[in-house]
Amino acid sequence: MVRHRIPMITAALFLIGASLSSPQPASATAFCQLKATKDGFVALRSGPGASNKLVGRMKAEDEVLLGEGRKGDWQQVTWWRGDDRLVKGQDKVAGRGWVHSKLIAEECG
Repeated sequence: MVRHRIPMITAALFLIGASLSSPQPASATAFCQLKATKDGFVALRSGPGASNKLVGRMKAEDEVLLGEGRKGDWQQVTWWRGDDRLVKGQDKVAGRGWVHSKLIAEECG
């Protein structure tokens, strides 16, 4: 009986390893830079749309984490100023909200 279990366990471990090593698309764990703008800031909005309340003025050197929310051209994000996420820790969030996806660096989203 033990002989039959070993090949099954080996196959299961292979499938788990293969799924972990395959490339994943950008998701909620993607940290992204913002694009520079003419006016010097990227608007962080309370909701998905330019008419929603401005909750923050992000800069190109700031960093965002893509959230799961997406509505049209708008992406839900968590925002850190500069390198705060790396220096002060992930809990030092500057804000959460929505940003137009064209203002997020291409290599991210």
